[in-house]
Formats: sequence, structure tokens, C-alpha cells
Amino acid sequence: MEVNQKLKDIATGYGWRFKAARRDYQNLIDATTFISDALVDAGNGETVLFLDPVVRKSEDLGIRYTGNFMVLTASDFDGDYEEKYEKFIQPLIQKVMVEMKQKLRCDYDVEFWQSIEVVNVFDFNADGLSVSFNLYAK
Repeated sequence: MEVNQKLKDIATGYGWRFKAARRDYQNLIDATTFISDALVDAGNGETVLFLDPVVRKSEDLGIRYTGNFMVLTASDFDGDYEEKYEKFIQPLIQKVMVEMKQKLRCDYDVEFWQSIEVVNVFDFNADGLSVSFNLYAK
């Protein structure tokens, strides 16, 4: 299964929205508007998985997929970092760092899976995780 579809299926399974953006057709302002519009449509408390374009590399025995995505929860919450962490980031850590990784292992070797916490992404209230990955399919 193509990695884009697999991530979309996982996001849908969690009740999250899914958006894939081609940055090569967007400048920074357009990308910011795209993400902002998706979160505004989602409403407070909803979560969106934003997938950047995936790099595919053909290798002798399979295909390597490298990329990044963000899982962001929309909010109008203007609390401090600790409050944002507890309310919006902490609930995503288990799902993203353990459950999603396990689901991907059904189809891929997960060679790299790293996240960083993000708050107030693009100057609007969206908090969550930014994930970098390297997957290999034989």
C-alpha cells in the first residue's frame, strides 16, 4: 500500500482529518493559508494530519519512503506551554509514537520515527507533533 494512503487510513481511523500538500506548487503564504483553512474548517478540538510530499527512493530490494507530517489539534486556548502540552500534545504522543508506528510496521520496516512538539503553529492556535520518518518496503 502506498504510504500516503496508509497514513490517510490511519488518520481516518482516529477520526482525524487528512491533508496532503504539494509544496512545489505553493509558496509559504499559500501553505500557511492552506493549513489555516483546514484547521478553521476543522473547528476547535479537531485534529488534522498534514502530510508533506513523500520522497521515494528505489533500492535493490524495495522502496524507501522518507517524509514529514504534522498532527495538529485546533484550539483557541491561550494557555502556557505546560497547559498546551497536557491538553493537546500529551494525548497525541501515544497514538503517534507507538500506535501509528505499530500500524505502519504491518507494511513497512520503520527505520526512523522521530517527533518534536509544536505549539501555535503558523501563528494560529494549533498544537501537536511534527514527525519525521524513514520507511522501507520490500
